Amino acid sequence: MIVAELLHAGLEVGVVQPGRVRAFAYAEGLLAKTDRLDARWLRRFGEKFTLRLAVPGDPAATTLRELLEHRRQTTTQLTEVSGRLPLAGPTLGKLLVTQQKFLARQIAAVEKMIAQLIDQNPALNKKSARLQQITGVGPILAATVLAYVPELGQIDSPQISALLGVVPYAADSGQTNGPRHVRGGRAQVRHVLYMAAVSAARCNPILAEFYQRLHAKGKPAKVCLVAVMRKMACLMNKVIQDPDFVLA
Repeated sequence: MIVAELLHAGLEVGVVQPGRVRAFAYAEGLLAKTDRLDARWLRRFGEKFTLRLAVPGDPAATTLRELLEHRRQTTTQLTEVSGRLPLAGPTLGKLLVTQQKFLARQIAAVEKMIAQLIDQNPALNKKSARLQQITGVGPILAATVLAYVPELGQIDSPQISALLGVVPYAADSGQTNGPRHVRGGRAQVRHVLYMAAVSAARCNPILAEFYQRLHAKGKPAKVCLVAVMRKMACLMNKVIQDPDFVLA
C-alpha cells in the first residue's frame, strides 16, 4: 500500500531487502541505529547502487493478489480445523464439521471469483492460458504468478529464478565445497510452485525425465524438486516472453 501511494504521488520507489541496507551500513563501519542514521544510509545506498524502480501495479493484478491471499488464509484455517477434527469430542466435533464445510465453500467461492476475474481480463486470460500449456501448471499457480510476479516475461530466466528463490547459492571456501542452498525470493509463489513441481515431476514427460535423471545421479529428492521448480520458472518466463516459443 505504501509503495502504491508513493507511486500515485509521482515519486520514484525502489523496494530493497532491509538486510542489504543494514549490511551496507555495517560494511561502512556504522553499528549504531537511529531513524536519522537509517535515513542517511538509505540515501547513501540509493546513491551507490542502481536500483530497479517499482512500477504502478495493474489494478486487476492487485485484486487478484487480494483474492489469492484470502484463499491462502482460508486454506490454512481449513487445514487447522481438519487437523483438530480427529481428536475432538462429539460436541466440538459438530462445530468443527460445520466450520470445515463453511471454509470449503469459501475456498470454492474465492476460486470461482479468481477464475472470473482472469476470464474477464483479456491480458490476464491470455497469459494464464499460455502458462497452463505447461503440464503441471494449473489455474492456481498461473494466477499466483500473474499476481505476484509482474516481471514475468520482461527479465531473463536466471533473474526470475532468483526472484522466486529457487537458485542454489554456492558456499565454498578453499578446498571445501559446501552444500548449495536456496534463499530469499517470493515465498507466496515458491510455496505454490513447490506443489506444482511435485505434480510436474510425475506428469510432465520432460520434467519427469529430468527429475529421474538427477535422482539417478544420487541427488536428494528435495534437490531434484528444486531443480524442477527452477526449470518450471524458466519455462513460464519463456512462454510469456516469446509468443512463438513452442513447447515440446
